[in-house]
Amino acid sequence: MKIRSILFILWVLLVSVLLIPSTNAEELSSGVHQIYTVSDLRAIARDPGGRYQLMNDIDLAGEDWLPIPFSGVLVGGGHVLYNLTIRQPGIETSPGRDGNLKEYSLQLAGFFSEMNNAAVMNLGITGADVSIEADSHCFAAILCGKADHSTVTNVSVRGRVSLINHGIMTGVGGIAGYGNGSFEQCTVLAQLTLEDRQFQQRCEQFMGGILACGIGNVSGCAVDLSGYDSCHGYVHNGGLIGMYYHCGQEVSSGKIMHNTVTGIIHFFEDNRDRRAYCEAVIGEKLTKPVKMSDNLTRFTRDETRKTDKVLQAEKCETPTMEETVIQPENGHWGWTLHRCTICGNTWSDQYTPPAYLEEGN
Repeated sequence: MKIRSILFILWVLLVSVLLIPSTNAEELSSGVHQIYTVSDLRAIARDPGGRYQLMNDIDLAGEDWLPIPFSGVLVGGGHVLYNLTIRQPGIETSPGRDGNLKEYSLQLAGFFSEMNNAAVMNLGITGADVSIEADSHCFAAILCGKADHSTVTNVSVRGRVSLINHGIMTGVGGIAGYGNGSFEQCTVLAQLTLEDRQFQQRCEQFMGGILACGIGNVSGCAVDLSGYDSCHGYVHNGGLIGMYYHCGQEVSSGKIMHNTVTGIIHFFEDNRDRRAYCEAVIGEKLTKPVKMSDNLTRFTRDETRKTDKVLQAEKCETPTMEETVIQPENGHWGWTLHRCTICGNTWSDQYTPPAYLEEGN
C-alpha cells in the first residue's frame, strides 16, 4: 500500500492503539471463552455461536488460516491479531444477490468467512495478507467475507486483500465483502486489488473500504485506501461502500455519517455498456441511505481506458526493493517496511512480537 513515510505508519499505529480501549471487567462474564493462543482461536470453529474474549495479542505468522463462519460475540479487549494470512475461501458457500436480484452462491474469505447475527468489538488485525484465486463467485475482506445482521464496533484492520476471480459476482472490502450490518468507529488502512478473469460474461465487481456490496450503518469510521480494480464488466467502487443496496436482504437502509475517507482507486471498465461507478463515499446508490452527512473525503478516482494490463500496486517488472526493519521496543511490536525505490510502492509485514511474548511470559 502507498504510505507517505515511515512517520505516517508510526502515527497510524499509534492512533489505532489509542482508538481501541483496554479490557475492562464488564467485558468478562461467565460463559466467556478466554483466548490466549492460536489454538484457542481455531477452537472457535467448534462453537461458532459462543462468546469469546481475546486476552492478549496473538501472532499468526506461519498459520494458513482457514476462514470459519461465526454467529457469536468476540471481544478483542484492545488486543491485536498480527500476521493473518489467508489463501483460500471458507469451506461453506452462502447465498447472495446482485443489483438485479439475480441469485449467486458465494465463496467467502476473511478471518471469518461469514458473520451471522454476530458481534465483534475492540479488536485489531494488523499485517493481514488475504490473497485468493477463486474459481467461482467470491467476496474477500480482512474481517469477514460476508456480514449478515451483525455489528462491528471499534475494529481496526490494516493489510492487503487481493482477489483473482473467475466468477461473475465478486468483490473485496476492508472490513467486510458482502452483506449488511452496523460498522461503527472502525479504522481501515488497506490495499485492495481485484482482478476479473471472467471473459465470457460481464462481471459485477465491487470494492469498498468498509463494505464492498450491501447496506447498513457506517459511522465514525476512518479509511485510508489504495484500490486497483481490473474489470471486464461493471465496476462499483466506493471509498466506504462499493454499492449501497439491500440485494434482497431483509434489512433497512441506515446512516452514513461522520466518516473520513482518504485514498485512491485505480480502475478500468472494459465494457461498451460503460457505467464506471467510483465515488469517495458510495460508488452506486440503488437504495438511498436514511441520512448521509458529515463525511470528510480526500479521494481520487483514477480511471484508465487502457485495458491490456492488469492494474496492481507493483508497477515495476523488476522492482528494486529496500527494506527497513523496525525492531520491537518498549512492549510494542516491530515490523518490516518494504519500499520499491523505482515506483515508490510501499507496504509493511512480518510483524514481530516484543521479547516478553516471544519468551511466553
